[in-house]
Amino acid sequence: MEVMLIGIPFLIYIYLRIRLGNDITPQERDEALFKEGIDLYHNEACAPAFRYFEEKVLNYPKSAVAYLYRGKCHYYFENWEAALIDFEKTLRLDNTIPEAYWLKANCLYMLEDYASALFELKRASRFYLDKNADVLRSIGELEFRGGDFESAEKNLKIASNLGDSQSAILLRTLFIGNIR
Repeated sequence: MEVMLIGIPFLIYIYLRIRLGNDITPQERDEALFKEGIDLYHNEACAPAFRYFEEKVLNYPKSAVAYLYRGKCHYYFENWEAALIDFEKTLRLDNTIPEAYWLKANCLYMLEDYASALFELKRASRFYLDKNADVLRSIGELEFRGGDFESAEKNLKIASNLGDSQSAILLRTLFIGNIR
């Protein structure tokens, strides 16, 4: 009797765990679903990749990955406004994709909206846990542009310590001999 009292709930738990225990994220699911288009994009066939993701955005309007890669194609073609719209849609659907923040910031930078670009870069930096040298270098450049020299120097030093040679060059040229 005691075995039945313990066994039946345990079996129900195992059944529910197997049935509902989907350990794959929606982003991973969509990346597997759109593998063909992602491969096209990574093989620098951006025109076919754009057509592929244009269709997928229509068929899967709630897929952040479809919008992300369509935005990447716009970005590749230097269509900054359209890319910005797609990255914003990506972040509305899934705000945990750091690459979308990074690319959105780059679009804003290209559109000369430096304050918004800096804001998005700082959001991306939090997701990357300050371990992405490109993001930190860009933050340092924008802070230098905005006159926050101390923060700019700090971010460029961190990026340089992460192995970014461009940050080291910027440190030497922007802060000539004044590096603490």
